[in-house]
Amino acid sequence: MNIAVIPAFNEGKTIKEVIEKTKKYMDKVIVVDDGSNDNTFDEARAADIRLKHLVNIGKGLALKTGFEAAINENADVILTIDSDLQHDPDEIPLFLEKIKDNDIVIGARSLNEKMPLIFRFGNSFIHYVFRFLFNLKIKDTQCGFRAFKAKAYPLIKWQALNYAVETEMLARAGKNNLKIAEIPIKTIYEDKYKGTTIIDGVKITLNMLKWRLFS
Repeated sequence: MNIAVIPAFNEGKTIKEVIEKTKKYMDKVIVVDDGSNDNTFDEARAADIRLKHLVNIGKGLALKTGFEAAINENADVILTIDSDLQHDPDEIPLFLEKIKDNDIVIGARSLNEKMPLIFRFGNSFIHYVFRFLFNLKIKDTQCGFRAFKAKAYPLIKWQALNYAVETEMLARAGKNNLKIAEIPIKTIYEDKYKGTTIIDGVKITLNMLKWRLFS
């Protein structure tokens, strides 16, 4: 069974459309509302499963809640996609095809002029630090559009509660010799202030050092 996990925080304007488009390709859709204070939970009623954290904790915990719910639903493949329409659900079939021969498939965004400059710099910096520490040639360590074999979850189970979750997944996958593939995706940037901040990038870099030395 192929199950999508969609973490959401204050995405009442877009979550319904993301769910409807995602359901065309996935057997089930799980939405995890991470303590939104808008109408996100109500707008997510089209999801097969809606879960809600009472307070906003972070993307890492929202994904963990969603993954564990998907495992309980006997998922074979778990796909993650953002709730703000930055990812195109019509590209989901590309992930489902690629995951057949891999443990994890990651969307790789093009670092072009459409990506805000601060994101381009931050993603490139994190990419080179990650490659140096873990010897993995991953072009886009921060993209949240991904597919996973459900059986890989125990090997990548993360502790990060925030945006460091994407990088920690890959660090653990590398240490456990999982097979990782990337596919190019298109990404729409409607809000240049949204996403991983400079502070998030610094925290992620420090976490990478910790994972490399002590995990």
